[in-house]
Amino acid sequence: MTDAFEDHEGTVSIGGRTITNLRFADDIDGLVGKEEEFASSVDSLDKTDTIYMRMEISAEKTTTATTSALISE
Repeated sequence: MTDAFEDHEGTVSIGGRTITNLRFADDIDGLVGKEEEFASSVDSLDKTDTIYMRMEISAEKTTTATTSALISE
């Protein structure tokens, strides 16, 4: 994950810290703040996973969600 998002600056911030993903036991949730970031983050993750783990992103299992809620600190 570190290599996949090495050049990704990210726009999702919690407590002043940029967050690019949330990792769970068998799942990874990628976070992007702008729609334009989505495709590049998926491409980067796909390339890195293929190199290191020989894994593929499953289109059947992949879902996307959006929110327009703004959270103030």
